[in-house]
Amino acid sequence: MDVGIRMLDTTGDIIGLDVYGPKGVYVGKVSNISFDTDGRRAYGIIVDRVNPAIAEQGVIVSIPYEWVTAVGDVVLLKRFPDRIFRDGPPEGL
Repeated sequence: MDVGIRMLDTTGDIIGLDVYGPKGVYVGKVSNISFDTDGRRAYGIIVDRVNPAIAEQGVIVSIPYEWVTAVGDVVLLKRFPDRIFRDGPPEGL
């Protein structure tokens, strides 16, 4: 079994997938992907419906793509803060 970041054929391959942090905590759902158009690569993923246990209500999170460790049926992260606030720095990063 090949585990790691797979190449994306289309943005539809990742949008809608559940995202889990390094401790197995549910983060949210991928709603969009940001791209580096010059480098022609994914720059980050935008996550909404963020777990209220780790973020204030209504927060939308942009996660650098280098934090992604695997994409398959779900997105697994190798790095993610313990708590995210609307204003102020994240905790546990």
